[in-house]
Amino acid sequence: MNKNILIVLGGAVLAAVLVAVLVQVSLGGKKGGSASAEMVEVLVAARDLKIGDELSDGDMRWQEWPKGSLFRGAIKREDEQEAAEALEGRLRRDVAKDEAVLKSFLLREKAGNFVANSLEPGMRAMAIKVEAKTMVGGFIKPGDFVDVVMTYKLNIKADKNEAPGLQTLVNMNVDKWASETILQRVRVLAIDQTAEFEDDKDEAEVGKTVTLAVDAQQAEKLALAAEFGKITLALRAVGDDVVREERAWPTVTDARMTHIDDEIMHQYNSMKMNTGTGVRRNVVRIYNGTSGSE
Repeated sequence: MNKNILIVLGGAVLAAVLVAVLVQVSLGGKKGGSASAEMVEVLVAARDLKIGDELSDGDMRWQEWPKGSLFRGAIKREDEQEAAEALEGRLRRDVAKDEAVLKSFLLREKAGNFVANSLEPGMRAMAIKVEAKTMVGGFIKPGDFVDVVMTYKLNIKADKNEAPGLQTLVNMNVDKWASETILQRVRVLAIDQTAEFEDDKDEAEVGKTVTLAVDAQQAEKLALAAEFGKITLALRAVGDDVVREERAWPTVTDARMTHIDDEIMHQYNSMKMNTGTGVRRNVVRIYNGTSGSE
């Protein structure tokens, strides 16, 4: 065999061996590197989340992620941070279970119609006029919960012939005014055109309108109340979610605000029992058997 051919074949074999060794070393290095890759914890969805959901405890969790494979916008865990502390707000899109949750998935309060986007399914946004004394001096903020109280004027008249004594009973319970809670635990969406709570403002600000989140029936009731009487908002304590299905007390009226009417009626009935007429008279009646004289 030609000496030159042998040299060429030997060189080819040597080159093939070198290539094989290099490939093996390369693959082995990558395998070892991935095993010892640095890991971080990334925020992901703990369950399927729907558009409009308000993020809360149990919605998110931390999941280990290779640091070298981090993507833009990923939320990394800091120290012993809880998942619920890393992100809060309302979702603008659906998020599948185990999908990374990004800040861009949340509604931006200053972009677009935040009030419409922040409403839960079936809810309506309705604005009412307010002033300092009807909105707790301006201490109501977006995100608070309030009760809606209506004060209105009554005009109850009873036919004495059809219902004797009814008008007297009405007068004992109400003169002109009554007040009652018509809606409970209603969420405040916005004050005027501000739909976010500003932490840097310590002073109370009195708005001209307050936008509330109500359902269809509550919207009708609120619209009628605005025409029927005066609306006052009562601020609820943080965490107070008690809603009474039935009234635990009678409707508050002007006649029931004080006990003066009860005292007058008590004195009147006492006088009536003593005199038979309801009027005390300092008169001595003398009977002689057939007639009487005073």
